Amino acid sequence: MTMVDASGVQEAILTTLLTSGSATILATLFGVPLGAWCSARKGPMFERLRIAVTALYGLPPVVVGVFVYSMLSKSGMFGGLDLLFTVEAMILAQTCLIFPLLWGGSWSAFDSVATRYKDTLDTLGATPRQRFAMEIRLARTGVYHAIVIGFGRAIAEVGAVIMVGGNIAGQTRVMTTSIVLETSKGNMDDAALLGWLLLLFSLSLVGLASLVRRPWPKPKAEFHGAAPPPLISYEGPGLHRVGVERDGRVLLQPLDVKLKSGTITVVLGESGSGKTSLLRCLAGLEDVSVPCGFQRCSYVPQAPVSLTGNVAEELDLVSKLFPQAPLSGTYYRNAFSLGVEASQAPERISGGELQRLVLARQLAFAPSLLLLDEATANLGGMHVKAIEDELIRHRDAGCCIVLATHNVLQAKRLADEMIILHEGGSLDSESQQAKALLEGTWPI
Repeated sequence: MTMVDASGVQEAILTTLLTSGSATILATLFGVPLGAWCSARKGPMFERLRIAVTALYGLPPVVVGVFVYSMLSKSGMFGGLDLLFTVEAMILAQTCLIFPLLWGGSWSAFDSVATRYKDTLDTLGATPRQRFAMEIRLARTGVYHAIVIGFGRAIAEVGAVIMVGGNIAGQTRVMTTSIVLETSKGNMDDAALLGWLLLLFSLSLVGLASLVRRPWPKPKAEFHGAAPPPLISYEGPGLHRVGVERDGRVLLQPLDVKLKSGTITVVLGESGSGKTSLLRCLAGLEDVSVPCGFQRCSYVPQAPVSLTGNVAEELDLVSKLFPQAPLSGTYYRNAFSLGVEASQAPERISGGELQRLVLARQLAFAPSLLLLDEATANLGGMHVKAIEDELIRHRDAGCCIVLATHNVLQAKRLADEMIILHEGGSLDSESQQAKALLEGTWPI
């Protein structure tokens, strides 16, 4: 290298790390919470806001440079701070440049969590702080990608920083402006070398971030609690009016559902008949709020989703959310034949094991009102029997259970009450359609 010495390169690297790193941290601190907040809001205004934020992904650096320069110049709003041509000005410019990426990327990440996990999170009974912590964990991959993209744009940016920083040697010169300077002088070998150093520096930092992103080593996971949690009788409303209409289409016609302690109500019907809508109403996901949590309502949706990092944590989740809840992981592991390691990640076990694990997690809440949507679908006979035995134990202890199923034989085994749905409405048990269904001659 002829024009750029080692000390100059070192200063440029340190300044690059300071400006791009600080800008990424600031954009993350403001963008991620804002993305989470926007994800929880709905309406035309937020749809338009999302379009605007997405459009800002391609914000030209020179436009940001002009904006920050005008704000910090002597005649600008913050000219009295005397920040122009300083590292602080460069950090501000890069923060403005990548903030939309962190905001929009986090918004999309939390939207993905809401799409997949909303029903489960809404019916855990968790506090807002507990819920936000779980959402952060579930959205971490999308947020991480947003941070990496933002940092990549910041570290490669040149237009804004050279305008507000001035490319002053030993003060505001960064790797990108050094490359521009050497290229303008015709020192292509120096510029190429600086380019390779910048690429190596960027890749090293992203690689380090990916290592930090991995979960820290934890003590060996163990199952806890050999006894089942104490059960209580259902003492809620005895009648629940349900009905769902969405976008002008009736998904479930108005219907009164009887809820009684120590009973199992089975909901039968073909796909699309309104079984899930009925359960969602009872769980408080459509209109009327329903108390959920330990010894209250517990809802098990049709598509099981895990919320923690390993099997043991999944079974112990109730005690993390409700300290008064006893541990019962060992009991449910044995009852449902979960032959997996305690430290096994839920996403790495089979679909049937995940289905039983999620059901066990929800039963650990010792619910007085238990709502199950196809809880035994696609499971073998041995596992179905184990689950049905557990449901009978809950019923005998006073729990009120509402179970949606396609299995007519299971309905006949378990039902104290039966609701038969067809095209969003209930059928009279003496109707020809209802009798045909119970005889197995009407395909569902």
